[in-house]
Amino acid sequence: MNHSDEIIIGLLQLKGVGRQKVKQLLDMITAPLSLNLKEIVEIGQAFHIISRQINQTEIDASTDYAKRLIDECDQLGIYRKSYCDDGFPACLNFNDYPVLLFYRGDLEILNHPKRAAIIGSRTPSRLGSDFAFQAGKMLAENNFVVISGLAMGADANGHSGCLEAGGKTAAFLPSGLVQVYPAPNRSLAEKICEQGGCLISEYSHHETVQPYKFVERDRLQSGTSQFVIVSNFAPGSGTIHTLNYAHNYSRPIYSIPVIYDESRNGFEYISQKQISFQIIENTVLTQIIENY
Repeated sequence: MNHSDEIIIGLLQLKGVGRQKVKQLLDMITAPLSLNLKEIVEIGQAFHIISRQINQTEIDASTDYAKRLIDECDQLGIYRKSYCDDGFPACLNFNDYPVLLFYRGDLEILNHPKRAAIIGSRTPSRLGSDFAFQAGKMLAENNFVVISGLAMGADANGHSGCLEAGGKTAAFLPSGLVQVYPAPNRSLAEKICEQGGCLISEYSHHETVQPYKFVERDRLQSGTSQFVIVSNFAPGSGTIHTLNYAHNYSRPIYSIPVIYDESRNGFEYISQKQISFQIIENTVLTQIIENY
């Protein structure tokens, strides 16, 4: 059993403790993995990082939960990697990075030197669907790992285009890895793993899908990519969150004129938000991908 998994899962079960407090606490302790959860909590309470109202019964319950969850993951073939571990992907070193990932497949593909995200509407136009699919295919043909979120529409098109070209793709999920979300794309999720890709989540299989988890997932798509290709989207759509993170992380955003024409309201909206993007001809996007 990886002790960092147990410590981090246990900490996250405590009231008022999220990934920021986990990082704050573990980073201030010399050799935190040499301590047990109770000792780490006591240090956190001494420095007012963890509430003093948390008692030994709650600590014991969190420890038991962590051990049980890890045993279940082992039985289900779900792996874990914490930010304390060797081999934690370097591309996750961005603001508000995750402290623990659950994954199936080959997490090492996130260390590939070329990674690009494909995102967009869950209900793209025919042209939008084709653009996402062809972008995924072109990226794979040029030795990119394609990153997306397994959602219906543009995400699935991007993953599928990559797979058709024999490439590897990573899907960041807003769900656990047993009941993969969305259900209609579970066969696609299996194919991603079968072809050497990876399914990745910050959430255990015990957790339910919640609206905020889609937004948190969006930051991982942008943060792990070197640039983002966007298909159709509208003002107020989830795609806006991913584009905003891409802007905050200084990731270039690309699209083509036909998509701009179909999604003009969306592009005008992000312009008002001062999110920069480039509308370029398909041939220019091809050159960027081929020469990256």
